[in-house]
Amino acid sequence: MSKLLVVIGITGTQGSSVADAFLAAKNWRVRGVTRNPSKPAAQEWASRGVEIVSGNMDDVESLVNAFAGAQAIFAMTDYWYPIRDPAVRANATERGISADQLCAELETQRGKNMALAAASPAVQRTLERYVWSSLGDVSRLSGGKFTHVWHFDSKAAVEQYIREDPEIGKAGLTAKASFIHVGLYTDNWRRSGSEIQKDPVTGGYWHVTFDDGRTKLPFVWARRDTGPLVQKLVEDVQPGARLLAVSQFADYREFMAVWAQTLGQKLAGEDGIKRISEEEFRNMLPPVEDIRDHLMSTWLFFVNFGYDGGDPKIIYPKDIGAEHLMTSLEDYIKQEDWSSLLR
Repeated sequence: MSKLLVVIGITGTQGSSVADAFLAAKNWRVRGVTRNPSKPAAQEWASRGVEIVSGNMDDVESLVNAFAGAQAIFAMTDYWYPIRDPAVRANATERGISADQLCAELETQRGKNMALAAASPAVQRTLERYVWSSLGDVSRLSGGKFTHVWHFDSKAAVEQYIREDPEIGKAGLTAKASFIHVGLYTDNWRRSGSEIQKDPVTGGYWHVTFDDGRTKLPFVWARRDTGPLVQKLVEDVQPGARLLAVSQFADYREFMAVWAQTLGQKLAGEDGIKRISEEEFRNMLPPVEDIRDHLMSTWLFFVNFGYDGGDPKIIYPKDIGAEHLMTSLEDYIKQEDWSSLLR
């Protein structure tokens, strides 16, 4: 008899990857939870045999219903979704806090709501594994130097809640939970103009940054590689793991070298790096002061402490026998559609 995996955010990058991996396994059924089951992306999953249900992250009881009968749950939140909502910004202004801080509060509460639902007796009757998509506790890992990397700290707060809250532990969820920290998306070039730019003078390409381009980062093809790692956590790894989802470690000089060689392009600058000042980099970010502060703090943390902040409890795909499931940068670049960039 097949088991049931419930996927939160099935129409997003991570959730889609998880659904793909488990659909390919004949011993699993997949149920997707989404805000709007009628939207085309959700209906496309329904056409592939996924059961699509509605779930409200602000309503624990609706999540209990969505989780009912599951043997495994993949839970995640999208920090950036509410920050685009004018009502969220208006609420933040009324409270005298930044929209970033409010989004962190929302994400933390919604993550806790999912944990509360998963810890309910109705869900615990069948649940065997719970995987939370988390990130590092930057405020702690940086010794208080960076306290505005909201989208890391909010996910970390949920992880701490699942690991340490007495009631969650007593209910049985803590003993069934694992945590995946997803690395830097290889396709961030679609979202950020500084990732890969064309030099109008030489026609070569470079990555724009305020550091020297030698910071090692855990690149991950999240749409492809998240799912196989979650499947390993569910099927083969004892609960409690904190796994960094990384397809390949590289710095941006290495990334640009592989990119240029694979696509037959030439590099500009110094090994494909255009170095600018921190102020210039900050001015390239979205023209909203709290978002600029947030994103600048994020990159400064990476440069000063590394993506995972040197967390000694982090494990890697090689530690769970999953390294061979990951996609190299070269293979990602070969399979990506670069037509919007190479014009």
